[in-house]
Amino acid sequence: MTSIAARSSQKWNSRWNAFFRTDRAPFGPELPDQVGRTIYQGKGSTKESDLLTKAEWLLGLLLTATILSLLLVRAFHAEALSRDECAAVQLAGMPSLSDLLCNFQHEAFPPLFPFIVRIYTALFGSTDTALRVFGFCVGCLLVGASWINSRLFRSGVPLVGLGLLSLNTTFFVWGTTIRGYGLGSALIVLMFGCVGSLLLASTPTPKRSVTAILVCLFGIQVLLYNSILLIAIVASAAVMFLFRRCLKHVLVISTICAVVLSTLLAYVPAYSRARDWNILVRGAPTSYSLWKHWEVALGNPAYNIPALWYSIAIGLVGILVFRTYKNQAGQFVPHRELIWFAVIVSGLSIIGCYLFLRILGYTTRAWYYLALICLIGAALDLIASSLCTPAWLRLVRLGLGSAALIAAPFADWSAITERQTNIDVAARMVAAQAAPDDLILVTPWQFGIPFQRYYHGTAPWITIPSIADHRIHRYDLMKAKMVSPHPIDDLGEAVRSALISGRRVWFVGGLNLPPPEDGPMVLPPAPASRFKWDNRAYTASWWQQLSVFAISHANKVDTVPLSLPESTRINELEQTSLAVVQGWH
Repeated sequence: MTSIAARSSQKWNSRWNAFFRTDRAPFGPELPDQVGRTIYQGKGSTKESDLLTKAEWLLGLLLTATILSLLLVRAFHAEALSRDECAAVQLAGMPSLSDLLCNFQHEAFPPLFPFIVRIYTALFGSTDTALRVFGFCVGCLLVGASWINSRLFRSGVPLVGLGLLSLNTTFFVWGTTIRGYGLGSALIVLMFGCVGSLLLASTPTPKRSVTAILVCLFGIQVLLYNSILLIAIVASAAVMFLFRRCLKHVLVISTICAVVLSTLLAYVPAYSRARDWNILVRGAPTSYSLWKHWEVALGNPAYNIPALWYSIAIGLVGILVFRTYKNQAGQFVPHRELIWFAVIVSGLSIIGCYLFLRILGYTTRAWYYLALICLIGAALDLIASSLCTPAWLRLVRLGLGSAALIAAPFADWSAITERQTNIDVAARMVAAQAAPDDLILVTPWQFGIPFQRYYHGTAPWITIPSIADHRIHRYDLMKAKMVSPHPIDDLGEAVRSALISGRRVWFVGGLNLPPPEDGPMVLPPAPASRFKWDNRAYTASWWQQLSVFAISHANKVDTVPLSLPESTRINELEQTSLAVVQGWH
């Protein structure tokens, strides 16, 4: 029994070592394809290979054109900016760079991204149209990154990467917003390509090394989350160099990583100060909740698209195992080190992001996963391009890309034609109908950020609770309200004064009325309540109290419909309503 196990182990080890051999001569002549990828095949298959190559290029161009067309549709339908986008634009537009540097920690990105937006708006303006063009260009950059990687890796047309990207609604909706997620995702794909391409050279050249440093530097300066993915990429490349016993190369890429990550130390004081108030946005994410949010981020429909990702991943693992087994029989697998590099990157990035999100403790949304999705998509594309060199596997790859080409418009249409928000419509209606001495209450308080951008009326407005600065997300000011024993006394008096004097009170966000038998929720100063530091619960409590107070004393309560076509779909996270109360009894 022992001898059988030993022979089996020895047999598998020989296949494994054969897979990693770089000096093995292939069977059949070696033919370079049009993009430099080495394909090993017999003489009789040259014509078939040429036809497949032409079909791949045609399909790749069609997929690219489809994605760009859908990005254009999204740019036309997104229209007004959401609260997060308005905060990014208003941070970028602060009077001086020192103001930007003093306040960047209130948003989700290091100073480089608002600085890029600042330059862009200085050149092209800050209108909604100009900023939607910015988002479109970011989407195009992400598509271009897939093609650049195919050139860096000499891996052919990126059919799998483009196909998965074409079906990902998170990319179309959230990757094109005026936030750093789209640009950061494009840069992480380029980081994967630049670092991975170092494996192709016998010695990393200064040009390649400098390019990798610059791309990685920009990548983590746009999106902090990319630092975790950078560690995964560099660690994977280091593993492959260790297999070669190239300790010098390990030192080179480790130095690149250390130099790039050290630039984040400048932000430690600002983010340390932010820990005093970011407890308001922390939650308790579980493994299950992270997994479900990850599946939502993969695209819609929520079950079909994740199943496609899982099927591709499992299929590629099966092909990898099969070709590893067959490798001893003389079937050459090109770019074997790149395949394992991509496999290790995928595993480490998923583990790293999981640990990062658990430690961070924020309640995640779809856009949190966009950079990870794009990196995994790029890795799957590299694996597929390198493994699927036989004609029948190239046909499978063509079939997958063709299916994505047909399905993309149907899978994406409902999401990409969704209006980003309707707060601009509410602001225009209030500006047109409110009298100069009416009172406007905006809730939740974060909606005060876009309301400030779109409201141009004369009536005074205030958020629930009253926040002094509506340019960016001031959770520090919100925390001060949550610990106050009388956080909305000023608002209650303002509503009472307005109704008694015959003026109207407009609720942008509508009325929040509890069941009659329950009454409004009243919470003690945080963190004494059961909700601890949940800012949403406190906002809801104050909103209920003011709503109940208003309708209890008003003579007339009306819901004001917003003037949008009935067929208009609105992002549920940014949708608001409008109500008005008047009179006193």
